[in-house]
Amino acid sequence: MTPALVLDGVYQHVGGRMALDDIRLSLSEGAWLLICGPNGAGKSLLTRLILGLDRPSAGTIEVLGQDLSRLGEAAMVRLRGDIGAVLQRGSLLSDYSVLDNLLLPLRNAPMSRYDMARAARLVMTLLGLDGLENHMPRGLSLGQQRRVELARALIHQPKLLVWDGLSDGLDPTVARETLGVLRTLRENRKLTLIATDNVPDALAGAADRVAVMERGRLLFEGTPQELESAGATRLDLRAALWGHP
Repeated sequence: MTPALVLDGVYQHVGGRMALDDIRLSLSEGAWLLICGPNGAGKSLLTRLILGLDRPSAGTIEVLGQDLSRLGEAAMVRLRGDIGAVLQRGSLLSDYSVLDNLLLPLRNAPMSRYDMARAARLVMTLLGLDGLENHMPRGLSLGQQRRVELARALIHQPKLLVWDGLSDGLDPTVARETLGVLRTLRENRKLTLIATDNVPDALAGAADRVAVMERGRLLFEGTPQELESAGATRLDLRAALWGHP
């Protein structure tokens, strides 16, 4: 089986400092990875590299079997057709309605406007957004905005979903319901998920692997159960995740 993600010796320098230091990770297709750590740990920077929005200073990144360093612009566009992305808040276009925001990933798809609108309605129903098609982003709650961003990431049925800031703007009930939707997509479509959050509570054991980052370094990578065991003895993990030893 081709891994969905392979990071091998990834380094990144930003403004003359080491922002990512020798990151090595691997994730199987259909698996879920949660990347945790405090603000400034490098989680968002790492997701941008995985999405091909930035290039690493050194190392290789393979996504869905493709080495990003070897892809030209056209090949990268094709690869992104298999990837959905929920970035940090504020990625919705403020002058576009909810529906028009959702249709952006389909603008080059060989689909009629009717089929595009039908796909949008289906994903909106899936995420509890019915009736918001003509609303503007500024009129939505933060939780609704995040679900619209997720709906836009899912509308083209990606193989891989990259979600930066998993619990941002979602109350616990909506977060559980949203994860339930993703579990269904995982079962039906073998959806691979790479998500970030400050603490590992958001996926609450649903992740197959958990990685903990601090100051651009990978402190830990393993199963949620292994993290729980390691946290009982490792002061650095407890400090990174909960701010105290």
